[in-house]
Amino acid sequence: MAPLMIVIHDVGHGQAIHAFTPDGKVVVIDLGMSASFSPLEWLGRYTKTIDSLVITHPHGDHIDEILLITDLGFNVRQLWRPRWLLKQDVYAANQATYYDKLNAYFDMSDRYNSPVKDGELVGDPKVTGGVTIKQFASRNCGTSNINNHSGVVVFEYLGVRVVVPGDNEAASWKELLKKTDFVNMISDTYVFMASHHGRQSGYCLELFSALNDGAPRLCVISDAGVQDTDATQRYSCHAEGWAVDSRSTLKRENRNCVTTRTDGAIEIEVGSNLSGTYLSVTTD
Repeated sequence: MAPLMIVIHDVGHGQAIHAFTPDGKVVVIDLGMSASFSPLEWLGRYTKTIDSLVITHPHGDHIDEILLITDLGFNVRQLWRPRWLLKQDVYAANQATYYDKLNAYFDMSDRYNSPVKDGELVGDPKVTGGVTIKQFASRNCGTSNINNHSGVVVFEYLGVRVVVPGDNEAASWKELLKKTDFVNMISDTYVFMASHHGRQSGYCLELFSALNDGAPRLCVISDAGVQDTDATQRYSCHAEGWAVDSRSTLKRENRNCVTTRTDGAIEIEVGSNLSGTYLSVTTD
């Protein structure tokens, strides 16, 4: 059987993740880009279908490429977003330079207002080649900080779990930890992507206290230059460590944390072979 592939693109201060399920479904999480690289243009060379688009929250650096959805002719089959956020709160949380993209975001959100039919939901393992994909979010935090309404996406395949949040800050994590289904889903995480680009504001000690011993094995950070509020060292301390291969050096090293700013694009592959289930992580 084909593996689950998750690509965390190097888009500087932004976020863009593309996942490919064993049966060929395409899941896109956030629409970040950099001045030199367009993840959607890259994806468009392979397919024009996005089976599930997840916009963790509508901040400009997470919807940067939203206009290209139409310009490049993509067909988006399903959409998840924090649809409960009011327009005035979202516009107030963004710079005016993003308003045209926010208009496109709300236009798209308004079009996806019908429930997905039974047996068609991307993330149901029967629909997604054995991969379970779930989204979690808290609505209880104030809307003055829309980071705390970010969705958290969890992939599970062959017992391996990968957690991809948005810009969740501590208040959001603490609300999510009140949900038993969320705690159960993340408890044995293998790969944990740091929220809010690895900033201190996204770090939550209670979150890691809720994980099983040995979890996570590896932390991932998507960001540009190191900031004063960088929490990379804190995340590294929580990870058990995992073998990471580098395409540029052809070396394998045991790492606790990898970042797009120093390692480039990060590819996660979960599959099975004659030796059993495997998790491989490769960087540029």
